Amino acid sequence: RWILESETNMSYFKSRLKESVPKITSDFDAEMAHQRFTEIIKSKKKTSKPLLRIFKYSAMVALVFAVSILAKAKLFPDIFKTSQKVVEKEERISNGNDIIIKLADGTTKILKSEGNEEITDANGNVVASKGENYLVFDQAEELEKNTLGNNEVFVPFGQIFKLKLSDGTLVWLNSGSKLLFPQNFANAQRNRIVYLEGEAFFDVAKNKDKPFIVNMQEIDIKVIGTKFNISSYKTDKYITTTLVEGSVNVYETRTPKNGLQLAPSFQANYNKFGNDFTKTKVDTDIYTAWMENRLVINNLNFSEILAKLERKYFVKFVNKAEGLDDELYKGEFSDEKIESVLKTISLSTPFKYEINQNIITITN
Repeated sequence: RWILESETNMSYFKSRLKESVPKITSDFDAEMAHQRFTEIIKSKKKTSKPLLRIFKYSAMVALVFAVSILAKAKLFPDIFKTSQKVVEKEERISNGNDIIIKLADGTTKILKSEGNEEITDANGNVVASKGENYLVFDQAEELEKNTLGNNEVFVPFGQIFKLKLSDGTLVWLNSGSKLLFPQNFANAQRNRIVYLEGEAFFDVAKNKDKPFIVNMQEIDIKVIGTKFNISSYKTDKYITTTLVEGSVNVYETRTPKNGLQLAPSFQANYNKFGNDFTKTKVDTDIYTAWMENRLVINNLNFSEILAKLERKYFVKFVNKAEGLDDELYKGEFSDEKIESVLKTISLSTPFKYEINQNIITITN
């Protein structure tokens, strides 16, 4: 709570953490470290006027959380290099589910997360090359111009996958997402159109003659060349478009006049039930952190957090704890195991959890 009161407090906290890094080890006692840090704060804290609090936050600021923010977010990469690799390897082994691609000709293939391979259609033509967690469609341009239809890539829970489309556009697909896209953009007469379910970040290759359009349920996002994130899972109330670079037009598919234009660092939220847009300025890093395997919790209630954890860790929650949704949470984790995430959250709002394979039961 003290850290969240002001930028000065946060700056002081970060400086203290940097000074103490040489003493940190990967198996530190989080609770003891947090207690020591609290004692330092009490001894140095100056008297100030209390801030008006509109919301009651349950701030997750145990030292394990702090290290997740600062150390593992590339501020101290050398210190955590070994342990980070171990975690990544464990996650790949334990996931057990694969990315699926369905080609325009109906050919379906299961893609393993690791290893390289060439993706061929029913006629044996190479349409893409696969590396570790990415797929490149550069060679699709070499196919015959009459190649029609859309490819479909589905990314399951617990994984993130990167695509390079045939026009050079880069797409990062988040867990539980599906993208439909032309095998060959050369056939597009006017627009380059793709269809998204879930969440993705786009780095669109510029082509003034052929605008790039992302269709997501009720809305279209039209660009020429830009970087933006768009998200809307089936359980979400809003379709959220966050612009990092360039310019985008966001509008209703059936009513193009109902829309707005975004500038960098602005976000458009489309209410699926109210059919209206709102625009706000945001910290774009919050909405693109997932690409770096960082979990950012920004004013979310408990059920919203559980939904994010289900997608990220490929688990299912059974929540039997009452009253937790009355709290709003803020925090960040990077490459943490789910047990560490749950333990840290429970430090601010006590609850118990039991893990049985991929089923996690939450109780008071």
